[in-house]
Amino acid sequence: MSTPLVTTVTPTWQRHHLLLQRAIPSVRAQSYPKIQHIVCSDGPDETLADLLLLEPVTYVQVPAHSDHPFNYGSIARNHALSYATGEYIAYLDDDNAWRPDHLRLLAEALDENPEASFAYSQLITHPQGLVIGSNPPAYCGIDTSVIMHRRELLELARWPDPDNIAGDQHAPDWAIVAAWLEKGARWVHVPTVTVDYHFAGS
Repeated sequence: MSTPLVTTVTPTWQRHHLLLQRAIPSVRAQSYPKIQHIVCSDGPDETLADLLLLEPVTYVQVPAHSDHPFNYGSIARNHALSYATGEYIAYLDDDNAWRPDHLRLLAEALDENPEASFAYSQLITHPQGLVIGSNPPAYCGIDTSVIMHRRELLELARWPDPDNIAGDQHAPDWAIVAAWLEKGARWVHVPTVTVDYHFAGS
């Protein structure tokens, strides 16, 4: 198996403790050896920049923009992608955590299925204990944090404009996948729980 660089993108906003105690440690614990981790704050945050000085991450901030109550990290993800250098790209929200083999399993799936543009696994919700990860991909059946895709997929679509989300917290996850599928992207599903998903920053 080849080991291309995987860029991990984590948008964050006012959840320093979860980012530092949950998300970043889960990236550092990955069994996959080649990772670029970009943490993007959706607004100026000097305190977070100081906290991340000792972490192996690239920290960037979104340029000033009009505040939008239903952003859900889309603006931050798109900004962070301008710094991405990996052949594969994955996403992890600041309040969630990956299990140690998450990146390895998805990278292997893409390596073994060259016709697939993206791979995704399953998650388990906390505290409910629900397993989510539909095959084929479906609305409410795929989450940002379970996705890994080839870099060239960004030429088809990036994260949706907040004006098109309309307050639906599932919209960013599904909108980008739906756009990829509409343009012919193929996928591979990894039927394994690799993500611990925590509701509302719990």
